Amino acid sequence: MSKRSNTRISLDKRAAIAIQNHFRLTNYQMLVLSWIKGIWTGILCSLVVHYFVNH
Repeated sequence: MSKRSNTRISLDKRAAIAIQNHFRLTNYQMLVLSWIKGIWTGILCSLVVHYFVNH
C-alpha cells in the first residue's frame, strides 16, 4: 500500500514540475495557481449545489 501511494505522490510531483517548467512558473506562481484553482473549484461546487437545492 505504501508503495502505491508513493507512486501517486511522485506522479503528482512530476506533473507539477512539468507544468512549472512548461509555463516557466516560479514556486510562488505555482502556489497562486493552486489557490486560484481551489477558489474556482469551490465556486463551481457551490453553484452546482445551489442549482440542485433551488430546482
